[in-house]
Parts: sequence; C-alpha cells; structure tokens
Amino acid sequence: MLRAGPLLAALAGSILSSCALATPGGPPTPAATPARAHFDIARDAFAFPNLVRAERPGLNDDFANYCLIMARAASQFFRFARFAPAEPPASPAEYTRLTREVLARRPWDAPQAAAARVRIPGYPDLRTFSRAEEPAVKAAFGSNILSMLDWRLWRVSIDFPPAHQARVARELEGEVAAGRPVPVMITNFPNADVLNHAVLVYDYREESAVVEFFAYDPNDPGSPLSLFFDPGSRGFWIGPLTYSPPGHIRVFRLYTSPWS
Repeated sequence: MLRAGPLLAALAGSILSSCALATPGGPPTPAATPARAHFDIARDAFAFPNLVRAERPGLNDDFANYCLIMARAASQFFRFARFAPAEPPASPAEYTRLTREVLARRPWDAPQAAAARVRIPGYPDLRTFSRAEEPAVKAAFGSNILSMLDWRLWRVSIDFPPAHQARVARELEGEVAAGRPVPVMITNFPNADVLNHAVLVYDYREESAVVEFFAYDPNDPGSPLSLFFDPGSRGFWIGPLTYSPPGHIRVFRLYTSPWS
C-alpha cells in the first residue's frame, strides 16, 4: 500500500510544474447588466495572468500557481455575479469583499437569477473589473496553496480509460451548450515535461470528425486554449503551448459536487 505522504509530495511537485513552472446582492436595477447566456472570453475572463515561472527566469513571481483558483473563480463570476457599470465605484476593500462573496458560492451550483447574484458596481464585466482593480481582486484569492494542494488533484495520477474520456467529452458538450462553463484539469502526468493545469471550457465545435473545445487559460487570458477530442481513439490532445509541448493528455472535471 502506498503511503499518503510520499504520494502527496509527488503530486504537489507535479502541480507546481503545471500552474507555476510550466504554470446578498440586492434587487436588480436598470443599471445592472443581465446575465449572459454564454461565456465570452473577451469579457468574462480575468485580465491578469497566472504567472509561469519557467517563462520568467530569475524573477520572483508572487502570483503563480493560481490556475485552479482562477479557473474556478471565472466560472463563479459567470454564474453568480452581475455587473452594474452605471453605479458609483466602490473602494478596493469593498471590491475584495464582493469578490470573496462570489468565491464563497458553491461552484457546482447552476447559474443564478439576477436578483440572487452578487452586484459589482462601477464596471461592465470581469475583464474590465479585474484590470482596474487587480490588487483588490487578487487579495480575495488568498494563498496559492489552495490551488497547488487541492485534494481533488490526486486524480492526475489516474490513467483514465477511453470510455471515461469519451464521457467527459459528451458532458463538456452538454454543459457548454447549456451555458455552463466547465472547470477541468488537463494532465499528462507523469510525462517528463509534466503538465497539470486547470482551465475553463466554455465552447466547442466539430470539424473533420474532431471536436475542438475552447477554454479560458489562466496562464494566457488573451487567447483561448484548444483541447482536441478524437471520437475514434476516444482521447484528448493539445497543440504546442508556450509552457508545454503538444501531445496526448487526460481530462477530468472539477467542482461537479462537494466531493469532486
């Protein structure tokens, strides 16, 4: 039987390689923007990146290893926040409090009606808000330890069979078609060029018998990341990234319940 300590240490090292080394709202008002039906990376993603230390040698990057928190948080803002650009801006401390309120909502819950959402005054969308109030938003995230050592990540060690990966692909299609972006973990562990990274899948298209999923990548907030699924082999792969080589990967969903 494997001991928990060495296994957790090994997984923690691999996770470090991913995100870092390869790294009650009030009632609706006319000024508040309505909830959007589908995630738009130009508006619904954070403006700042999760830093990749391997791409910044010699620099002390204090905002790395946050990919899991950022992928989850972008989904939570999409599901549970609404922006009120016509309302007066709040203080940085209030924006930190509001961000924490969004992050406290259960990430597996369905998108909420406008009246139940956390109202963010002074900005039209998450990208604009997080660009202007970056320190306040980051202050709400807390320690990156919660991203690196989340207990859900033990699954990076599982060699998921093709049937599982085909089921994940079908679930991703159904969720994003219904307007629910999906946090997932992508991994090639224990590849020498290890990749363990959290992204948020928000759209897909089928072309030439291959399904291309589009994801918000916390490491590169300006460009969608593509995940490809081949129904024939029932496997996922990625193209070259600035922090990882191309190749076969395994994909599993995050935050589908309190236990997964």
